[in-house]
Amino acid sequence: MQRNLRNYFLTGLAVILPAAATIFVLWKIFGFVDGFAGRLLTHFTPYKIPGLGIVVTAALILFVGMLATNVIGRRLLAFWERVMLQIPLVNSIYRTAKEIVETFGENRKQVFRQVVLVQFPRPGSWAVGFLVGEANGLIKDLVGRELVKVLVPHVPVPMSGFLLFVPREEVIFLNIPVEEGLRLVVSTGIIEPNSRGPEAQNAAKR
Repeated sequence: MQRNLRNYFLTGLAVILPAAATIFVLWKIFGFVDGFAGRLLTHFTPYKIPGLGIVVTAALILFVGMLATNVIGRRLLAFWERVMLQIPLVNSIYRTAKEIVETFGENRKQVFRQVVLVQFPRPGSWAVGFLVGEANGLIKDLVGRELVKVLVPHVPVPMSGFLLFVPREEVIFLNIPVEEGLRLVVSTGIIEPNSRGPEAQNAAKR
């Protein structure tokens, strides 16, 4: 009886926690956007309308997008970008944010190409990573070897982590979809990928 209660409790927890976490995150995002835009609207209207801030934010984003598609709008945005890039500190934040948005906005470009294993943070200790691409230019010339760029993500937030430049022959390529690798990271290792065997590949691949 005690074991059944324990199993029921763990099963219920497994069902409720993901849903609760999703609702909590969405609620926080909703509250932040609605609160920020809503406070701006109080200068124009005395009424507090829940959700109006999100509607106005979405409309503003659509307006800027429409503006950026015509000649005059592109010139205005180009002028705005030149101003942002000339301000110390602001230019670094603006450039980084723009590169991230452009990278993830390109439909033809898959940021995480493949799930891999690399020895990190010390030899003999393996970490799950995501292949980002080939290392070229200055770093490759300095090291004098063929390197690949691997992002070793923080757990459970895979969009931040450590960028490693690793010799290709020291990387183990896993024969699993990127989605399964992300689930492994987000679940802190609880949800393991299907066992299909790793593929240790050399520089001949890609």
